[in-house]
Amino acid sequence: MSGTVVALVNGEALAGGHGSTIAEQKANARELADGLSPLLSAEIKLAVLHGNKPQVGFVLFRSEVASHALHAVPLDVCGADTQGATGYMISQALRNTLAHHQVDRQVVCLLTQTLIEAGSLDQAPLKAIGPWFDRDKAEQYRQSRKWKIVEEPGRGYRRAVPSLPPIKIFEMDAIKSLVDTGNIVIAAGGGGIPVKYSPQGALEGIEAVIDTEQVACMVAQEVNANILMMIVDRDDKFIRTGLVMDRPNVISLEKLDEILEQETIHSSTVQSSLRSASEFLHSGGEQVMISSLAKLPGNLANKSGLRIGSPRPSIELFGVNA
Repeated sequence: MSGTVVALVNGEALAGGHGSTIAEQKANARELADGLSPLLSAEIKLAVLHGNKPQVGFVLFRSEVASHALHAVPLDVCGADTQGATGYMISQALRNTLAHHQVDRQVVCLLTQTLIEAGSLDQAPLKAIGPWFDRDKAEQYRQSRKWKIVEEPGRGYRRAVPSLPPIKIFEMDAIKSLVDTGNIVIAAGGGGIPVKYSPQGALEGIEAVIDTEQVACMVAQEVNANILMMIVDRDDKFIRTGLVMDRPNVISLEKLDEILEQETIHSSTVQSSLRSASEFLHSGGEQVMISSLAKLPGNLANKSGLRIGSPRPSIELFGVNA
């Protein structure tokens, strides 16, 4: 059995909820590594990507609390911070799981930069990030830091930044080479650090966020993945659309496109996941597997989980080492 799998784990699944401690995040990384253990044999090529929305929120909140004494942390550096910290936790957990199963395989964590189209910044949809502020503090930052501010009724005001599609991952050739030679690669955390070209042609970070599902689809296409896995924090977001995960549930690409055409999905997270799943399958991918972190072992044992596309892809994962 050989083939390639790209696994994207939701940042919320790793954080385990608002206010998550580092110990809890490490425990979730261990749960992820244990859940992925059936894929760690040398025959399966594997890349692991992760979201970072709550982790960036933690960094920004710490920066705000310390703002009286220290400089602010720009969003691109927040992305780099969380890529390093979260990548370290996942890498260590995977190494320990490999050692436990006596599998001799390298794990490589790769800092990743993603190019966006700078010309689309003003027209891009906005996404709220970081801590909540009261009206006065929000207005102060709107004027002094030139932030865009959005109100979230009942919670306060937050900063809003452009949410942009990826154009190019600069480290993609390295990712492909490492995956092809059998390394387990952790990359594109948070979709990658968003960068643009300056008027002088130099790369520079920007204050924006990138859709991690789109980046996962891009990576999966580039490494010719058979299967794209999406590990999410909550089943109920998908259940509301009629897509259940508490038992094996296989739907066709045609059915997925029909669901998307109906435009009845209210969760932006679910919509982004399903649109990226459709793009991956239309580009030649065989199957998308969607699972919560807790149900990942059951998914790989064919006891639960949502699968879209081919009911029997060329790389069979069900029951492997289960």
